[in-house]
Amino acid sequence: MRIYSLLKKFKLAILITVLITLLSACSSLFTSKVSQGDFYTLQAVPETLVGTSVLESIVFKNKQMQKLLTQVEYYEQSLNMVAMTYSGLPIIQAKWHQYAGLVDLVSAQFSQDLVLQFIRDIQWVKWPVSSIKKGLSAEYSIIEFIENGHKVREIKHKEQVFVKVTYTAERVILENKAEQYELVIEQLNDK
Repeated sequence: MRIYSLLKKFKLAILITVLITLLSACSSLFTSKVSQGDFYTLQAVPETLVGTSVLESIVFKNKQMQKLLTQVEYYEQSLNMVAMTYSGLPIIQAKWHQYAGLVDLVSAQFSQDLVLQFIRDIQWVKWPVSSIKKGLSAEYSIIEFIENGHKVREIKHKEQVFVKVTYTAERVILENKAEQYELVIEQLNDK
């Protein structure tokens, strides 16, 4: 019985250590500000997503690699998002409204700005190109094309690729070259 208790405490200590490492890595992922300043305004939820809920595995890659589970529910004028570790520990709970902005945020690890950057990335991956164009500053552009049999989106600043999104059958890969990170997104449920 004593060994069981020690084993349980050891597992808890490992879990806490992993969680602290994960949180510090994830928060450092988003701490860099875009050198060009504000260049994208979040856009309304597209009709095609309204009424859907998506469960996804997201891998953040910068200096370290971290995995999270996210669930996003899309409504006519808002989205609700929850992010948690693979062990089920919640990291972010947020609601974004197209007119009011970020109205509910529960997170000890992530600031409002960091959560808004995460919502921005969701939009770059899931919103139609026409919606993203409306949100980009004048000196930015977005194009979509086929490369090696995969759909690709590129957001450019003065003809230099700023963000590249590649859609494969298994996953979506967002490379943010300016902020130096990569997201690998795998959908775990059907819409």
